Amino acid sequence: MRRLALFAVAVAGATIAFRPAPTVAFAKTVGHFVLPASTWDSVYTDSQTVRGDSLYKAVCIKCHGPDLMGTPDGNPLNGDDFKASWDGLTLDQIYDKIRNEMPPDNPKSIPRNLVPDVMAFILKTNGFPAGTKVLPDSSELLKAIKFVKVKP
Repeated sequence: MRRLALFAVAVAGATIAFRPAPTVAFAKTVGHFVLPASTWDSVYTDSQTVRGDSLYKAVCIKCHGPDLMGTPDGNPLNGDDFKASWDGLTLDQIYDKIRNEMPPDNPKSIPRNLVPDVMAFILKTNGFPAGTKVLPDSSELLKAIKFVKVKP
């Protein structure tokens, strides 16, 4: 019985030891500190924008328009005014806004794991570069990414 218990502990330890760490390529580690990244650090993938474009057309276009420039029913999600309104904030705030308030006629209906895809589409439309790491669906991880209007 004792061998079985030790075996279970060893397997559990090996599972934890070999579990891949989440990829957070957008956060730079310097010593013990994690420096936040910005929207200019390629924080989403092109495949996310493709999925985000489809979701945008299905759910968001009626209020924000085909060019993301807004309508009488929805604010612009593209352009200088949009960038200025989010400049200096972190991406978790955009995530929470979309997740909890959109669409206005059916809030919280966009699945949590699809919100980053819409965000990636919005970032791409605003001229921010794509990369190789996916934009996560975690508010905690998105807090490390700052929305920066102008390229540093």
